[in-house]
Amino acid sequence: MLNPASLIARLGDPREYPIDEAEIHVRSLMAEGRRVPERFALALQAEPPPAPATADRMFELMRRVTPLDRLVQLLDRIIPSSSTDVRTKARKLYAALTADLSWAEPFVRNVSNRDAADLVEALWRVPPSKTLREIFIIAASESHNRLAGNGLVGLFRLGDEEARAAVLNMTRHEDESFRATAAWVIGRVSWYGGATRLQEMTKDEAEKVRRNARRALGRLNRFNRKAA
Repeated sequence: MLNPASLIARLGDPREYPIDEAEIHVRSLMAEGRRVPERFALALQAEPPPAPATADRMFELMRRVTPLDRLVQLLDRIIPSSSTDVRTKARKLYAALTADLSWAEPFVRNVSNRDAADLVEALWRVPPSKTLREIFIIAASESHNRLAGNGLVGLFRLGDEEARAAVLNMTRHEDESFRATAAWVIGRVSWYGGATRLQEMTKDEAEKVRRNARRALGRLNRFNRKAA
C-alpha cells in the first residue's frame, strides 16, 4: 500500500488515476488531515515546474476540493511562478474565482483573523469593484491589527479617498500593535504624505512602532531615489 506522501505525488499524475478517482483519494487524505491542496500548490511553485499535464491535473483537483477562500490564497502564491504555463493557468482560475466576490464578505467577517487577513491580502490584485471596496472597508474596521492593515492597503490600492485619514488615525491607536501596523501600511503603499507622521513615530514609546516607522521611512526613501 502506498504511503500518503507517495499517493499525493501520484495523484498529480493524470496517467495514474482518472480524475474522479483521484478526487476521491484526495478527499480521503484531507479527511485524515493531509494538506493536499497545499502540497499541490508547493509543487506548482517548484523549480523546475511540473509538466503541463501534471499542472492541469493539480489545478483541477485543487479547484474541486479546496474552499474558495483558501484556493484564492493558494493561487496568489502560485501566480508569480517562473513558468508561463503555470502562471497562465493560475491567473485564469484566480480570475474566475474572484469575478463574483459575494462569498468573500461573510468569510472576512466570520473566520479567524489570520485566515481573513491572508484572504484580504490575496485580494489585493483583484480588479476594482464596489464589492471589493466593501470587503476592504470591513477588514480595515476589524479589531485585529494585521487584518485591519491589509484592508487599508487594499483601500490604498483602490485609490480610496478615506484610506489616508484612516491610516493616520491608526497611527494614533492606543494599541501599539495597531500603530506599528499603520507605519507598515504607509511604507507598503509608498504614501509619501505619511512621511512626516512616520518621523514622529520614530520617537514612539513602543520599540516595534519605532522600528516599523524607520523601516517605512527607508522604503519611502528608496522609492523616492528610484523615481528621481
